[in-house]
Amino acid sequence: MQPIYNFIRGATSTLTMTMYELIDPTAEQILGEDAAGGIHVQVLLDSALEASRNQPARAYLVAHGVSVVMAPSSRITHQKTICVDRKACLIMSLNMVTDDYASTRDVAVEDDDPADVSAIESTFAADFAGGTAPATSDGDHLLWSPSSEDAILGLINGAHQTLSVENEEMDSTAVTDALSAAARRGVDVDVCMTADSEYTGALDQIVAAGGHVHLYPDENGDLYIHEKLVLADAGTGSAGVVVGSINFSTSSMEYNRELDITLNTDDASTQIADLDAAFQSDFNGAPAL
Repeated sequence: MQPIYNFIRGATSTLTMTMYELIDPTAEQILGEDAAGGIHVQVLLDSALEASRNQPARAYLVAHGVSVVMAPSSRITHQKTICVDRKACLIMSLNMVTDDYASTRDVAVEDDDPADVSAIESTFAADFAGGTAPATSDGDHLLWSPSSEDAILGLINGAHQTLSVENEEMDSTAVTDALSAAARRGVDVDVCMTADSEYTGALDQIVAAGGHVHLYPDENGDLYIHEKLVLADAGTGSAGVVVGSINFSTSSMEYNRELDITLNTDDASTQIADLDAAFQSDFNGAPAL
């Protein structure tokens, strides 16, 4: 977490945060220190499902000069982003919850593309004002929810050699069918998750189609897969990634406020290699279904 804390400390004029859950005293203290130093700090927190858990952080931040808004309860705000100085943003799969850090697989990707930063900041401003409209702009490398299903299916359906998938949920028939179809057409489909009986049928379908599923037990001491990753054709010139906050569920893809970053080998070969290496380590460390 130190790089993320340093990113927050590095703000010099503005900082905006959209967060599903915020229960991290260190992050809250740094945000308060930023505000005390004259930085304009704004935080948007979910109220649809996490209102009560977010209230202590809200109270602390308001008492320390941070502008905090609870997002409208009519829509789940599951996005996890931090932007500083309108120059760079972290697009993350992780919630800012201290108890999760030691055992949970998550990722944060730093994005300083001007069109992406502008889109995230302008969408934040609209959401902070209480809006629930679609994102103001797609930017250059952004995948927003609502309405992300088609793009996720497009990446899966366009894979030629391999698909590496990590997600907390496998609750979308469309995604399960697409992964199964990819395995049947000869794509090497590898799925790594934490075991959950709710998804047994979907995972059995993928295995029956020829895919490979590795599951960590849902027990204390085992790695918990929270990252949301689709990596197609790793190691080739046509590799592509979507990674961020979007779970494989209708709610997450079609209704929530969510954000993934899209990466390809043209401008993110190092990041793709890092994501692939982490996936392979996770996949090899879990038993096969």
